[in-house]
Amino acid sequence: MVGESLKDRVRSFDHHDQSVVPTIHTLLAELRQGCPVARSEAYDGFYVVSRQDDIVTVAKDGETFSAAVQGLGAVAMVPDAETTRAPLFESDPPVHTGWRNVLQGFFARPAVRAHEQFIREVTDQVIDEVAPRGRCEVVGDIAARIPSVVIAEVMGVPRHRQQELARLARDLVAPASVQDAHRAGAGLVEFLRGEIAERRDREDTGGDVLTAVVHAEVDGRRATDAELLKYAFLMVSAGFLTTVDTISSLMLQLAEDPATRRRVVADRTLVPALIEEIVRHESAVAATGRTVLAETTLGGVDLHPGDRLLLAWGSGTRDERYVDDPATFRLDRQQRGRDLGWGSGVHRCLGMHLARLELGIVFDKVLTAMPEFEVEPGTVPERTYGVLRGVRHLNLRWS
Repeated sequence: MVGESLKDRVRSFDHHDQSVVPTIHTLLAELRQGCPVARSEAYDGFYVVSRQDDIVTVAKDGETFSAAVQGLGAVAMVPDAETTRAPLFESDPPVHTGWRNVLQGFFARPAVRAHEQFIREVTDQVIDEVAPRGRCEVVGDIAARIPSVVIAEVMGVPRHRQQELARLARDLVAPASVQDAHRAGAGLVEFLRGEIAERRDREDTGGDVLTAVVHAEVDGRRATDAELLKYAFLMVSAGFLTTVDTISSLMLQLAEDPATRRRVVADRTLVPALIEEIVRHESAVAATGRTVLAETTLGGVDLHPGDRLLLAWGSGTRDERYVDDPATFRLDRQQRGRDLGWGSGVHRCLGMHLARLELGIVFDKVLTAMPEFEVEPGTVPERTYGVLRGVRHLNLRWS
């Protein structure tokens, strides 16, 4: 039977195995139709949750499902990562509420607008350097260079050290070798450790998103050094890696869809719709974990305390029950499935206003400086899948 065959295939599903990349959307569509809560035996067993309703149910129920989960993420470079819970990212209400209250002011619209000029200056510098070349490798030359400096600014890294953080962050996503990636990861951990130590001694206790967490007391205590290190690493990941992947995915989409690109070149009021559609179409946050805390049933499957779930956000954004013709990239959508690409529940993306601003500035500049671009003939773009969805290599050329 088809259902049995599907269950057999998903039993060995490993979201970190890049062999799933070419068929991931097809597999997730099959799961939505035939096995919406599907068991995989990888990593000692977990359930893939693929339908939008089920994903939202889990995301909004912090009493039954915890954001603290071991063995499904990708933070192995941080010491003691599996046994440490990062403030905000891996906490549940009411503790999560306390951490979000500490940070949300930094990501409110007025605070985000204060970064606009800086983002424009960084973007202009990068694109003005790249555009005259007539070709580039998008990830290393554009996508990783702008967000790395922006997140350094938001985290309060001194201007004279921002390029160091930017270099380490870029080397994680566009390394010359696997060894370079591991060196960058270790270097980033040490860099962040130093930033945390420096902030411990500051009299200013709330000037940026790292200092605020270092000095905040939530639930009657301050975060430990191990918790702060994991938080800082995840903040870089959330603010940097997701933006890199979104820029790269949208550059590839526009390279392969010249009609849409030319339409936006001619009408820049479409840039916000362009951003929202790529967040839906190729959600950068592809899959995150949850741990079951209490006996429950989801999608007809009985779940028990300790069971682990993988919420496939990039499947929920393509759920046919909420999105017409979900595989097609369209600017004129009236609804995009609850904007699930930005998350749902208490962990909905805290930095989405910053991301929208940054992406809008980048693509307005790109479409001005290099409106006609295509994939370099003879090269094949390399997509990724895992916790994040993006593009590893993308060579473009333009006239």
